[in-house]
Amino acid sequence: MSISQICIYIAVYILPALYMFGLACIVIAQHAKRLENRLIATMLFIYCIVFLGELFRHLLPINYSTSLVEIILGSLGVLTIGVSFHLYMYVADLHKLMKTVYPFLFYIPFICLVIIQLLGLNFFSSVTYNLEGIWHKPVVDETYYITLTIAVLLNVVLLFILVIGNRKVFDRKRKKLLRFLMLYSITTLVMKIGFGYPSYSESFPPYPIIFEGLIFSVFISFSYLHNDLLPNITKHYQTLFDISPISIIIVNENMDIIEINNQGMILIGMQKSSELNLMKFAQTKHNKNQLHKLIYDIQREGIVQDYPITLENIFNDGTLHFSVDAKMVITGEEKNYYAMLRDVTSEVKKEKVILHMAYHDVLTDLHNRAYFVTQLRKKLVEISKSPISESVFVLIDLNNFKSINDSFGHQIGDQVLHHTASILKQSVSENALVARLGGDEFVLFLQDFNSREKISEWLYHLRSTFEKSSFYYNDIEIKIEPSIGISIFPEQGTTFEDLFNQADLNMYIDKENSKSKKLGV
Repeated sequence: MSISQICIYIAVYILPALYMFGLACIVIAQHAKRLENRLIATMLFIYCIVFLGELFRHLLPINYSTSLVEIILGSLGVLTIGVSFHLYMYVADLHKLMKTVYPFLFYIPFICLVIIQLLGLNFFSSVTYNLEGIWHKPVVDETYYITLTIAVLLNVVLLFILVIGNRKVFDRKRKKLLRFLMLYSITTLVMKIGFGYPSYSESFPPYPIIFEGLIFSVFISFSYLHNDLLPNITKHYQTLFDISPISIIIVNENMDIIEINNQGMILIGMQKSSELNLMKFAQTKHNKNQLHKLIYDIQREGIVQDYPITLENIFNDGTLHFSVDAKMVITGEEKNYYAMLRDVTSEVKKEKVILHMAYHDVLTDLHNRAYFVTQLRKKLVEISKSPISESVFVLIDLNNFKSINDSFGHQIGDQVLHHTASILKQSVSENALVARLGGDEFVLFLQDFNSREKISEWLYHLRSTFEKSSFYYNDIEIKIEPSIGISIFPEQGTTFEDLFNQADLNMYIDKENSKSKKLGV
């Protein structure tokens, strides 16, 4: 066998077989669970075996051709027809009409042929082969033409199935695939007739109809590269990755961005995906510290879920709150971090509003009774362990507040209460508790007084502030006169109830004293 002959065999049989095998692997890898992909890959694998079988037949003496053709072209050819019917019926959405016989009916001829071969029966025994050039070609006789005609008729039936399916199917993607297969079927039909019936002697390899497998491969390659008729499962994931409202970022251990979706690019202000470092976009020291802490916790835990992280908004003043799900993935010596950041800023703000409303008075924005009582009890436990300074409980009630409401209306009365709250806030330190109990009653708890004299000084200052801070309405001065009662912790009480009762009693005395002064008693 000459080198030129071997080169021709390689070009005609081995290279197409390798191409079809590689393409089959790609098709099945794209979406292994998709039936169309599995059937197309099966057809490509069968054609690959047929091409290798033809090569093997030409490498053996010509007297082996009859039995090899029976096994390869006979059995695998029938199997290819069965797979083609299965594929076309499924794509045309006609398989539902077959009910219980689907898809077994398509493979009955192949099974019968295998059984017949196992029984030793031979339908191709009359076919003889001659050497024409470098090809082992069959003698063109009646059996050859009958086999070719049956193949042509089956091709017409397959084309008819596709035509029916094209009228029935409305899905754009499947309709496109049907038209694609119709074009392929017409091409192979023309090829079978044009290359099968005429005799081209040694100009072409024997059984040129097997080259429909190569045509099929070319069509599948074109569909994959240009028409996306066999969608890649990773493309679906890529689409989900890109359109996800959640920011998804993949970085390596040096914080270089490996992958980032559109939402992630918007989050960090990235113009286009490129090999950039995440820390470049952190901008502030706070943000960098937050990211370093996140990476540290991922390394320690391996995976984090609902991980809270707060970032300073580098585009607008404010803070962004995120809930992070992240995982560390180690591949060989490479360590990557996969993170999904869900923006929960609005949720955090709503939660803060709800929490604020739960513990604050709507009118004055002071703490309400529930918050004051809860926090006071905690403070009393803390300071009872080491009482190093004086603490005072203060109860305030506004004198003649009812007359203000009656004279000027409740709207002005509400403004007076708000004005009173402002005076109280300005008169205490940051660690003091200030609350509105309800109506015109206010309560305070103050710490860190060195002596009783200091408490008296503060009370005097508070009364003076109220005298100087009248509320004005349309140039009308409304004086705010408070009645004040205090109780000292722990001498006059160690609980809220005890301190309140004592302060309430003292406030009543202060109110009576105020009335007596006005009456000149």
